Amino acid sequence: MESSQQTEAAAPSGGGTRPTPPAPAPGFGTELRGRFRYRLIKRLGRGAFGSVYFARCVDHDTRRDDSPPEGVAIKILRTSKGQAMQMLRRELSALLAIQHDRIPRVYDWSLEGEHAFVVMQHFSCGSLRDVWAQKTVEEEAVWHLLEDLLAALDVAHRGSILHLDIKPANVLLDGRGGYVLTDFGVSQASRIDGNLLPFSVGTRGYQAPEQRNERFDQYDLRTDLWGAGATAWAFATGINLAEREDLCRDPDGDSIYGLPPLSQLRLSCSPELESVVMSMLTLDPSKRPGSVVEVLDRVREHRSGHAPLPNSPLSQRSALAPEEVSELIDTLVDPVLVAICQRPRFREYIVRFEDGQLLCDEGERTYEAFLLLRGTAVIYRGGKEVKRIEREGTFLCEVATLTSMPRSVRISAAGCVYAMVLNAADLERFVTSTPALGLRVIRSMAQRLSRLAGDAHPRRLD
Repeated sequence: MESSQQTEAAAPSGGGTRPTPPAPAPGFGTELRGRFRYRLIKRLGRGAFGSVYFARCVDHDTRRDDSPPEGVAIKILRTSKGQAMQMLRRELSALLAIQHDRIPRVYDWSLEGEHAFVVMQHFSCGSLRDVWAQKTVEEEAVWHLLEDLLAALDVAHRGSILHLDIKPANVLLDGRGGYVLTDFGVSQASRIDGNLLPFSVGTRGYQAPEQRNERFDQYDLRTDLWGAGATAWAFATGINLAEREDLCRDPDGDSIYGLPPLSQLRLSCSPELESVVMSMLTLDPSKRPGSVVEVLDRVREHRSGHAPLPNSPLSQRSALAPEEVSELIDTLVDPVLVAICQRPRFREYIVRFEDGQLLCDEGERTYEAFLLLRGTAVIYRGGKEVKRIEREGTFLCEVATLTSMPRSVRISAAGCVYAMVLNAADLERFVTSTPALGLRVIRSMAQRLSRLAGDAHPRRLD
């Protein structure tokens, strides 16, 4: 929905079922009833499947602790059937699962009757689209936008939810200099089955290349990183990409990035800002950062003035000669590992660590997991050696990678070690596309939790 104050999901691009002919729209003074009563005051915007209204909660002054504030936003469907209802249910489910101060709060809803609706927190200052071209945007505002957008996405991705329609019209102003991500109407689970999503989603100009080309198999959290990067790019340059699709590049050319570098279109642009924004706009999804937190930490480090994060082992990927990789694969015993390592894409993830080289250090915030292929990894905690791991096919640091928590151990190579280095997106795709190793990860984590529980409570776990 294109609205000056609260947004509504647009119709999916590239096809899909046409909306059912709408019922008469409710007007001023109409009263709706969920757990509380609401009286419609004015319409804020209209989209393909319904409208968003500003409304007064008639029961806001009740003594119930969960009563909504007096002023709320209500998204009302034109019809309670078909795709419109699916989108409303999807948005409601997402918002209830990922409560965060950078995402609108849900107060009430009703999915029955002539007009299904959801009652949400109202933001009266409009959307980013309404203000971005009114004046030159200071760089600090772009950094602030990135931090708030990425914080919202981090919570969504932790709940395995992809937004898939990030754009200026879906970023609301909170009235205190911050930003709120809204409209989860086309959100999807983090692993998408193309049979369940037969149309492209998102808004032209802000779609990732894999969305434009309907490559559903490539949709993952990096698709949302593109949307956040494109929105920050548009905010920084004052260019509405929905009106300038000619600036968007296709993956079949020679370009690395899907949009021109920020410094070509912005008079003052620090190298740090350009690096962060453009890293999310690489045409090849595998070249984008592996998680939202990976980018969010860079943003927060810059805004706080702290030292940059340490160099990642990811920078060492693709450094081995093909002959060395082939020789390594010939030494592997596990047929599952052999089959995986022979795939061209995964061969590029293999890294050699020399004797004494760190894979990760205790307390640091890095975001890679390691699949041990050959050699000995030594684990230290509190400066003391606690374990040596030699078994091929063992995952290391997968919990910290998936949870984005600081490292709880120090791991170094004893002699030459070969390992597959996986960022969070790689790891998620890796274990979901390889069920045998996915089960191995689950069992490994379950064993660790059992040992921890046993140490705390020395009785057998049921």
